[in-house]
Amino acid sequence: MQTLSEERAARVVSMIEDLAELEAREDTEDLAAAREALASIAAGERPVLWETVKARLDARIAELDADQAAHGLPSHA
Repeated sequence: MQTLSEERAARVVSMIEDLAELEAREDTEDLAAAREALASIAAGERPVLWETVKARLDARIAELDADQAAHGLPSHA
């Protein structure tokens, strides 16, 4: 196994620290979104069912696939 130079080791450590910071930010955003969703439900809003979300996404993907096919591009399928 090869030993890393100090410069390369420092770059690797920096990348790991950047990744950890990015993951922490994502966790913070996810937690805020979850709290917002729970507050909406507590305020009486009805949650959107997964089946509804999936149907909307499937319809949108079908639209995009049709548009791509019309331009000779490969679909998502």
